[in-house]
Amino acid sequence: RELKKAGLPKSSYVYTAWGALESKAGDIRKSRKLFKKAIEVDPKCSAAWLQLGVMEANQENWDEAQECFETVLKFDKRNSRVLQAYALMETKRPDGDSREAIGLFERALKANPRDGGVFQAYALYVAKLGDIESARGLLRRGTEIDKRHAPLWQAWGVLETRHGTASDAREVFQQGIWACAQSSGGQSGGRRCARLWQAWGVLEAQERDYAAARRCFSRALDADNWNVAAITAWTLMEQELGQYKDAKLIFERSLRQFSSSSNEKIALWRAYELMEAEAGNLKAAQNVYQRSVRDSMGSIKQESISDEVKNKNDDSIDSRQPTEDILKKSSEVEVSRWNRREGFGESDVWMKDGSIESKVPSSAMNKGQKFNDK
Repeated sequence: RELKKAGLPKSSYVYTAWGALESKAGDIRKSRKLFKKAIEVDPKCSAAWLQLGVMEANQENWDEAQECFETVLKFDKRNSRVLQAYALMETKRPDGDSREAIGLFERALKANPRDGGVFQAYALYVAKLGDIESARGLLRRGTEIDKRHAPLWQAWGVLETRHGTASDAREVFQQGIWACAQSSGGQSGGRRCARLWQAWGVLEAQERDYAAARRCFSRALDADNWNVAAITAWTLMEQELGQYKDAKLIFERSLRQFSSSSNEKIALWRAYELMEAEAGNLKAAQNVYQRSVRDSMGSIKQESISDEVKNKNDDSIDSRQPTEDILKKSSEVEVSRWNRREGFGESDVWMKDGSIESKVPSSAMNKGQKFNDK
């Protein structure tokens, strides 16, 4: 309708992007309708078929998802993303065939031998099947082909954390940080390195080198203030150690980074509330909950005020200030428990205490022999 009003032709790309937004918002029915509209406009729109297939797979509508992937591959046989999504669906469906999934991963790599995402997903699946050496080999190959693919390095480091040695895992994380560091990323290497610092911090926490873990988490947040995994992993570690004051300070600092309406901030509030409740601080937990509600209501009120200002076009009202106030309360969040013990490959890998020194110990920073040469 909006395209028609603007005098523009129907666009499969617009419908696909819109459908993706609705899917992310949880409106599956509307999302499905939009993807199908995109396909009506262009029956060979690979992106629409792919997004629809992924959505159906997430809803466990396995046959519908398979039909979407098979349809794309009839006219776009070398689409590595479709092949990867198809393979991932096979790994999740109850009656999935491991040989079929591996065959699809191999086809994806043949179609695009430099696709780091395929190497990562393939390795995670192989590790889940119990073949750690093959998984390690795939991750090594992937990092040799795409040296700046941070999720690959992270997956490899986590694999070594769970199935290798701590020293090998440290070496992988360090090599990954050196490879992925951005020229403008400062001492911590920039946003791409944040996930590597976070995973390294989890390793050090498991090794009970808590000072090193704090330095790694600090580096992760220096690289990316909005790295939820680092925030939650750090606070959970401090909680396990009984350092509630430090954990509270990390939460308070982090919450100011995220916008009030973000899912990440909502998750942070919940994690904060849960920490207080588990510590037996029920009054404090209730206070955190009430603050989160006020924060959320403030965001809704701000949106209402902004709409009124826009409608009245009142130049005497500075609508920017309330927005800035809200942004000061912002933060993003990913929940990741540092002491979680699930097997490697069971979860997706690449699916903030006072003045803490943000340097990794020199013993862990030594290059030594490159891990890839082992």
